[in-house]
Amino acid sequence: MVQGEVMERKKSERKKKGSFPAWILFLCGFLLGMLLPNLAWKLKWKQKALASVYLLSSFGTGNVSGTEYLLEIIRLRGGYFLLCILCGFTVFGVPIAVLGMVILGGELGALFAMSLLQFGLAGGAISTGLLFPQYLIYIPVTFMAMDSIYTESMRMWKNHGIFPQNVNRFCIRALAYTALFFAGSLLECYVNPWVVEKILSILKIF
Repeated sequence: MVQGEVMERKKSERKKKGSFPAWILFLCGFLLGMLLPNLAWKLKWKQKALASVYLLSSFGTGNVSGTEYLLEIIRLRGGYFLLCILCGFTVFGVPIAVLGMVILGGELGALFAMSLLQFGLAGGAISTGLLFPQYLIYIPVTFMAMDSIYTESMRMWKNHGIFPQNVNRFCIRALAYTALFFAGSLLECYVNPWVVEKILSILKIF
């Protein structure tokens, strides 16, 4: 009975504090990402399509895998992810979490929009290939990580501070998120190029 009361109290406290609106921010970013390329297209920036740049830079050199490519992925994606995690220990975690969800949605929206504008219906398959399979890990990990970052940082905004047990819990979660994110990087490095190459060979675009 006492345990039930504690759980109910925690639920009511969470409702009062407000949960992190991850999906709303993600969808707003996705919509923004879809709209901006269309505006750019009308301004005749066709040659700057994100999908084209990605494909040409990736497949033009003939070297899209291996240690150097993995290190580049970790540098670009992992550096930003680590910065977000560190911000969870500061008051900057709240705006970073909000911005992170908007950016994630914007990147995906822009990728789909540019792919469709540049390659038509085939662009849907290309954009899916560019995201598979690493984003099956990146997306849920980002949602969970940003929610934790937002929650921990919000404690500081409300002058509650971060208690040792909360620090330990957040650190354990951060390590788990980082490990999963690294697994996504491995998939992006060693599996995704093969997937995209197969799709391109079927569509015969390049």
